[in-house]
Amino acid sequence: MPPGSFYVAEDDARDITGQFITDAGYDPVPLGGLDKACAVEDPAWLLVAAVNDGVLVFYRFAVAGGL
Repeated sequence: MPPGSFYVAEDDARDITGQFITDAGYDPVPLGGLDKACAVEDPAWLLVAAVNDGVLVFYRFAVAGGL
């Protein structure tokens, strides 16, 4: 099972957004419309807080097809 990727999108863009995520090698996890965007972005402070406290964090970035 590939790693998951949370995303938000309006109804008319949900299918193509999910396909882009699948094409990049992730399992798309829809969280709703754009009104939920803050719910996806707000947890980013957790990574910053962990690094500031000296916690080793692994976060992987990859180009599509490079996983």
